[in-house]
Amino acid sequence: MPRFHGVLLLALALAGAPASSAAQAVAGTVVDRWTGAAVPGAVVVLLDTAGGRHDATVSDAQGRYTVRASSAGAFRVRAERVGYSTASSPVLALSAGEQATQPLSIVPSVVTLDAVVARGVRRRCTVRPSNGVQAAIVWDEARKALEAAEVAARRQAYQYRLRRFRRVFSARRLTVQDSSSAVGTDFSGQSFRSPPQDRLVAYGYVEPEGDSLAFHAPDAPTLLSDAFLDHHCFSFREGRRENAGLVGLDFAPLRTRRLPEVRGTLWLDGKTGHLRFVEYTYVNLPYERTGAPLGGRIEFAQVAGGGWIVSRWTMRMPGMVVRPRGLKPVVIGLVETGGEVVDVRTATGEPVSIQP
Repeated sequence: MPRFHGVLLLALALAGAPASSAAQAVAGTVVDRWTGAAVPGAVVVLLDTAGGRHDATVSDAQGRYTVRASSAGAFRVRAERVGYSTASSPVLALSAGEQATQPLSIVPSVVTLDAVVARGVRRRCTVRPSNGVQAAIVWDEARKALEAAEVAARRQAYQYRLRRFRRVFSARRLTVQDSSSAVGTDFSGQSFRSPPQDRLVAYGYVEPEGDSLAFHAPDAPTLLSDAFLDHHCFSFREGRRENAGLVGLDFAPLRTRRLPEVRGTLWLDGKTGHLRFVEYTYVNLPYERTGAPLGGRIEFAQVAGGGWIVSRWTMRMPGMVVRPRGLKPVVIGLVETGGEVVDVRTATGEPVSIQP
């Protein structure tokens, strides 16, 4: 019987290359337009006049930012944060070696996604969420949180101490048969991540790895990628029952995708527009569905200063299968793996609190 394991995910806590060391740069401070107070945790992006992205950072506790260009040219600086409207600078002409200064002011914006529910637009699934009226509104708020977490993680703005856990269930009754957990003693700026986008496109979210199968989950760069947006369709969902008060953005693979894929929902708070969690299930698997679906959940949290992190994640995979004669394999046991953040610090070691 083959063994199965997952590629664990702390979505949005990735290791990445530092910003370019090129001489051209734009620096400044992001402030609240009405109060003049510094705005930390804003995603600041350097764009060329064609919309191409050259660099991105997150404003610090004093609202300060620096973004760099690899060559001279004409650029704009854009600032975004959950709860604020997007602000863009005028076109800036950067000559070789120039260090420009550009202050940015953003306007508080109370986003009430509950109002989207009342629009009454017929729900339909569209490729890229920006192509649907309701989906576009929900996606715009989710994207801000995803980009904030992705940029901070790529620059290793935070360090984490994690508790990792593993549970074994029976598939039908979800009875726990074995469990274990351990809290790490050290802080790390790197955790688990999805494979490169071209690999997910080519092989899907489940692929052979030696004598095992590797199950992949959609991290922030995956959800933000052109590949994901082009291979999935999106539709608006109103939260009900246990998700009452939330607003959802469903995603599903296009029917032309036959590889193992993920289908799920990004859930946001209907009052604040804050991204709460992503839940997903695996589809197009070579198993008979038995009991609980195979998939996972990624929970998000905002930290003091406005940054976003993944606070908890789980992934449920087949742990035991049987193959009846002439039929598809049937899952009879499940393995659930995951982790949660128990402590967060800045890159310089200062404690950071997680907001409720």
